[in-house]
Amino acid sequence: MSLLKPVNAIKIEPLSCLRIEHVSNECSKCIDLCPTEAIGLSTSKRISLDSTKCIGCMSCIGVCPSGALIYPDFDPSVFVLQTGIKKDITLSCKNNHACLSIFNSEHFISLGLRHNSVSCDISICDECNMNPGAQTEKIITEHIDEANRFLQAAGKPSIAISKEQNKLSRREALFSFVKDVNTLRNEESFDEIFDTKETLPKSRVVLQNSLKLAIEELRESPIKEKFSFIAHKKIDFVSCDNCGDCIQFCPTKALLYSSDKTKILFQPLRCIACGICDDVCKPKAISSDNELDLVTLAFNRAELLIEHHFAVCSECRVSFPQKGNETVCKRCEDFVQNHSDMFALARDI
Repeated sequence: MSLLKPVNAIKIEPLSCLRIEHVSNECSKCIDLCPTEAIGLSTSKRISLDSTKCIGCMSCIGVCPSGALIYPDFDPSVFVLQTGIKKDITLSCKNNHACLSIFNSEHFISLGLRHNSVSCDISICDECNMNPGAQTEKIITEHIDEANRFLQAAGKPSIAISKEQNKLSRREALFSFVKDVNTLRNEESFDEIFDTKETLPKSRVVLQNSLKLAIEELRESPIKEKFSFIAHKKIDFVSCDNCGDCIQFCPTKALLYSSDKTKILFQPLRCIACGICDDVCKPKAISSDNELDLVTLAFNRAELLIEHHFAVCSECRVSFPQKGNETVCKRCEDFVQNHSDMFALARDI
């Protein structure tokens, strides 16, 4: 059975979906995990939701990398802020009024950074009709496991998973939750934290806020782990032709030009590991490594990935990114080497 009311109110924000950002993007995380096949593709290849099939497990919200799927009655990012700081907290669908699958890895990391201890009660999962084939429980534990890898590497305590019944009564839990929410609302404006024009998912804004709060307690050495929600990018100097496609199609503006367009900068905090930059890069100059600097993330610092020196092509007279001492751009190189004998100037005849 389920202790939650049926949910048919999950909404899709089409402009936030990664499939809108680039025609070749084939993100299908929400489709792949939906236990009732309520999520699919429309005739225009856009994500669609059949509310008659939806059982409200909310796993789709927890796995969406861009925050395109939302539940209007419960915002997990706002909830993380509402819990305050430096507490011992227990998360449960019985007192949060939402399945824990609505939280992504970043939400769990933020909770771990903000509090003394965090425990997740999943004792109801076995008897919940929102957990067919234990799929929803699997998503929850995967997100917590990934969060724990991050927290452990950062020097913070892990989040515990419990299948024991929570001794706190539903009435007591609800009273405690409402009290915390009202206290925090008097101290902090969520409208100021979440800029409506910001392309960054709310969960990433909360993660940055949480890293700042815990910055003095975190290990100084970089984290060398691979995570599903963020990537540290690199650009190969020899391969990059400075076309700018990676910058144009990055949905969160993690990649950007310098003012003179000779440098490409990268803000790791803004990367959501969507892979669009890898897909659109024709020379395949972009790659990722598994190194994250927590200070860089906390303060959204930009890194210099590549700097080009420009020269004027001797053939077409257009500037091009020079890799060595070459005087001809890539566009003209093939003509000069293989086809120049097909044409001749009048003065050469």
